[in-house]
Amino acid sequence: MLRRFADETGQSPLEYLQAARIRRARHLLETTDRTVAGIAAAVGYRDAGTFAALFAKHTGRRPSHYRATFRRSSAVASQK
Repeated sequence: MLRRFADETGQSPLEYLQAARIRRARHLLETTDRTVAGIAAAVGYRDAGTFAALFAKHTGRRPSHYRATFRRSSAVASQK
């Protein structure tokens, strides 16, 4: 089953799950005021530090920097 999953998705089940969690976290960071720890818990991570490290690995930014970047760009866009 693991080989079949990897053949179909190009990822291991763990990689797929982590990517799905990070996608959901990105959405929550962009659209809510939840804390990073709250978002980590909401997407299935018990440890906010582990979540932040995985988030940075996938996006190139820590969660707080990702949120700040998103909000700056949306504020600029709404002023035009």
